[in-house]
Amino acid sequence: MRAFFSFMCVKLLILSLISTSLKGQQTAINFDYLTVLEAPKGPIGFLGTGTQIYAPESNIHIGIRLNNALVGDRAGYYTFGYQLGTHLELTPNVQLSPTIMFTTGGGAESNDGSGGFFTTACALDYMLSKASIGIGYQYSYVSTGVIQGASPYLSMKLFQNLNNNPSFSREAELFVNPILSTYNEHNRTSGFIGIGGRLHNDHTFVSMYLGAAATDLGGYMDVYGGYGYRWDVGAFKWMIEGNFGTGGGGRAPDGCGGLFGAQTELQYHIAKKHVGIAFGGLKSIDAPFYYQFSSLRLGTSLEFGPKNSSRAHFRPAFLEMESSLKSYFGESGFHNLGIAFKLYEYGVLSLLGESYWAFSDGRGAYAEGLFGIRAKKGWLYCEGQLGAGAGGGINLWNGAGLVFTNLGVEVPVNETYTVSGKGVYNLYSTTPFPKLGAQVGLVYKIPFTIR
Repeated sequence: MRAFFSFMCVKLLILSLISTSLKGQQTAINFDYLTVLEAPKGPIGFLGTGTQIYAPESNIHIGIRLNNALVGDRAGYYTFGYQLGTHLELTPNVQLSPTIMFTTGGGAESNDGSGGFFTTACALDYMLSKASIGIGYQYSYVSTGVIQGASPYLSMKLFQNLNNNPSFSREAELFVNPILSTYNEHNRTSGFIGIGGRLHNDHTFVSMYLGAAATDLGGYMDVYGGYGYRWDVGAFKWMIEGNFGTGGGGRAPDGCGGLFGAQTELQYHIAKKHVGIAFGGLKSIDAPFYYQFSSLRLGTSLEFGPKNSSRAHFRPAFLEMESSLKSYFGESGFHNLGIAFKLYEYGVLSLLGESYWAFSDGRGAYAEGLFGIRAKKGWLYCEGQLGAGAGGGINLWNGAGLVFTNLGVEVPVNETYTVSGKGVYNLYSTTPFPKLGAQVGLVYKIPFTIR
């Protein structure tokens, strides 16, 4: 149970690094469960994970979230987006917490239409010292209304001021996670692309991975985490962990979406960067699907702490996260919400891990995972992107490769925020895909201290 709880906490690395962007600010990681009805298939139970940052001297909070199907026949149904809420104190220990949420996505052949997933919820929260538990009611409406309904709403929040030495973790890491599988249920060599993260204590850690198929399983996606042990020998770290989560879509067999597995990784660290070689496997709990994987991981090592740390061997640093709206043009065009992390930076060059989720034109099940290499001089930059995009009738059940070349500009607003915009050109795709697009976004500089 402790491992499951820790696994849920580590989604902070993927979903919530925005929350440290205001100095000394209260933040929370939240988990919730809700049910919607898909006619005529029956109920889908969604596990929601997100974070929220509380505005100074206000009860208003805003954050980002991920929904994934945990119960029902829609393994592979995922949505990503935003949440906005407030709280009203009824007693010193009880709060009324209304929240609105908008996420985009789909998958697993669900009748999700355009992919917009709108939820209103209200819960009574009982406050503990650094957490709260809540129960209430919610109503969700997805796309054209084929999926909609009200249900009880269960929630939990973990409160933390991440600028003041959080007690639950000492070190963190983010990494890109390309995967090659040669031994699997479908008896074909398959490729996956994704991003991962870990939160470390002295010798134990919790982890989180988001991945999507880039080859013959186009449309498949999984989200899983783990709990493990770490040994340090100089600049090397050896880790072993057990994994569990959800996955599905594409050519993967249908089912409830539960996955379990294990992996091991050997890392070599240079300053705040590391490279790792990992081996492992995942198997569906109640379906025949399984795959072995090998991965060469590149990442950045970080530590949560004060923005201006004076501790020996530590110095201030920033991790950049961009939240964006990306549109593809033409008759087959559509719109996406997305998020990108800058994982490496060498002079004018940087490496990014990115994910985008469709919400219009009947493409709700479409999602992208990309690696970007960017060369920036002043406000201007050019970049190349390589990755996978599938679902929503695009690259479905086949190769899902995408290559983009882009030109863009980043204009600083202040020390924390930057406005970004770029033109997108589809240089190559495995199946027909819109050629032109544009993207606008807001970049957040998130303070960390690094070794």
